[in-house]
Amino acid sequence: MSMITVPRVGGLALIIGAVSYIVSTLLMPGFVIGTAGPNDLQAMVDAVAGRPLLTYFAAAIGAVGVMFLLWGYLVVWQTAQTPCALDIFIKYGLVGVMIAVVFLLLGHAFNYTASHVIEHGIGAGTGPDQTEALETTARHMLSAGGVARLVGAVTGLTGYIALGFAFARKFKPGGYRELARVIGIVAVVSMIGMILTVPFVDFMNPSGPVFTALSIIYYLWWIVIGVGVHQERFGLQVGVVTPEH
Repeated sequence: MSMITVPRVGGLALIIGAVSYIVSTLLMPGFVIGTAGPNDLQAMVDAVAGRPLLTYFAAAIGAVGVMFLLWGYLVVWQTAQTPCALDIFIKYGLVGVMIAVVFLLLGHAFNYTASHVIEHGIGAGTGPDQTEALETTARHMLSAGGVARLVGAVTGLTGYIALGFAFARKFKPGGYRELARVIGIVAVVSMIGMILTVPFVDFMNPSGPVFTALSIIYYLWWIVIGVGVHQERFGLQVGVVTPEH
């Protein structure tokens, strides 16, 4: 019988968490279903209000995904315990990514809260005389969710830049190393694109699907990393120093 080790459990946590979060993103109304641009708050209100049950399940799945992702990240954190500069950058990158997934979950939570407000109201109920006030409240919540996702994107991209290039040096030559380098480059390009896009409102809505697709790519990478951690392919065993050190 094979022994259950920390890397095996951590690898599975990364895989389950990344898959859950991808499903959550695809199901959350306003992203793929009932697509709405980041600045088209009324379209977002219509998307989440028209699918309250789906919005709830997407937020719930995202919460489960974050739990597993953080668990997996902590396992990867345990593998970076040497004074080597690469391990320092890996820890820095993991902090950014951990903060990012929490803020992205907050964005999902604001979406669900906006849906709940429109469906059930606040205090005075959901009568016709309350419609305008409830939609205004929902737009404020969705705006707050957008800010949370923006903050998560900044910290996450900073983390992926550090992780991508640090893993590209830490991993042994092969597919994992090249993929890590690609992730680092994509994160740099994404950061530049976000810096150039966010200040210009007209560019935000058309670029929304692009940033959603990029976020899914990063979680697909965690599935690949999870497989490697689970199978202990590239020396990411807890307490073991890789040959590159």
